Amino acid sequence: MIFTVLISVLTIAQAKAGTPPLPAMDPQIARSRIAEAIADDGTLAGRIETLVDVVERCEDPALVSVAQYNLGTTMIALAQDEPERLDDAVAYFRDADRTATQSKIKSKARFNLGHAYYQMAHRADADANQTQPSDLEGMVESLKVKIATLMDAAGAFRSVMEVDPTNAQAKGNVERVRREVKALQDQIEALEQMIEQQKEQQRQEQQQKQESADKLNELAMEQQKQAEETASNPPENAQEQEQQSQSQQELSEQTQNASEEVSGQQGTDEVLEKLKEAQEAQQRAQEAMEAGDQDQAAKEQEKAAQALQEAAQQMQEMADQGKEGDKGDQDKAEQDKQGDDTGEQGEPEDEANEEQGDEISEIAKELLDKERRERERRQAYRATGRPVKVEKDW
Repeated sequence: MIFTVLISVLTIAQAKAGTPPLPAMDPQIARSRIAEAIADDGTLAGRIETLVDVVERCEDPALVSVAQYNLGTTMIALAQDEPERLDDAVAYFRDADRTATQSKIKSKARFNLGHAYYQMAHRADADANQTQPSDLEGMVESLKVKIATLMDAAGAFRSVMEVDPTNAQAKGNVERVRREVKALQDQIEALEQMIEQQKEQQRQEQQQKQESADKLNELAMEQQKQAEETASNPPENAQEQEQQSQSQQELSEQTQNASEEVSGQQGTDEVLEKLKEAQEAQQRAQEAMEAGDQDQAAKEQEKAAQALQEAAQQMQEMADQGKEGDKGDQDKAEQDKQGDDTGEQGEPEDEANEEQGDEISEIAKELLDKERRERERRQAYRATGRPVKVEKDW
């Protein structure tokens, strides 16, 4: 396609410069040029230049389709070092199929179109193997793109049998691609189950944070209430002083329990620091009460209430972030549902995958390893499905 665009640009430039268009190519010359290009052991660039010239100038559709077909096979050869050439190969094979007047050319163009799509589906394997096992959603998206391209390959191989029902190789390739798609669908199902497990765990963590935020807020309010009572209603006797100290002791124990619950949650280091400040202030408040210093006790209780309130706010912010993540997931799921297109023809029926693991990262790694092992089996396909040149029987 790059070369086609280049030729088009040159043609436009010539037209603008007043250069007359190139004359039509005589069919005999075109036939000779194609034969030379196919037999040429020189550079692929030279072959492409010759074949593009035929496509641009020859008016015989039979010869044009042969040139387009061989441009496609040349692009596949280049794709070994330049994977993006597969896009050009697909375009040329489609053009060859559309232009061809002979069933043999149509059959070969469709077969190699399937081959190009198959290679295109696997051209990003090296990059996919670098995917982090923790990026499960990225792996799923990558596999879905791969499946879509494999379905294009299966459709191309299936179309071969429309013009050549006896082509056993194309039929075998359809079944081979179908099995590979099924294996990828099973991987997607397993990954989606793990993603759902992750989301459920995140929902539970968000709920825990919300419950902790509510509890800390209640403790802050209760501590503030006690501080006000200590400042405005000092105890009149030993019994009232004991009750006041006991109330502060109970609140300190509740704060300790809340701190232990928070310590089991992720990302709560700053909250724990505030709770530590609150507990230290509560301890100083109790010591002041026992010493009969009500003013100092009230001040320390105020400090404890403030620290508890700040801890509650921090925990609430984390809980709210989890809610925003859930809303984003729901919005994305709704968009995917609205934009989902399941109209692929010939897609194999899905079956449930029973395999589940205990550790998400370990299962993800196993799936990546499985993909690497399956490459060896694909070598058999590449050995039998490689593009072939058209013999000179046209």
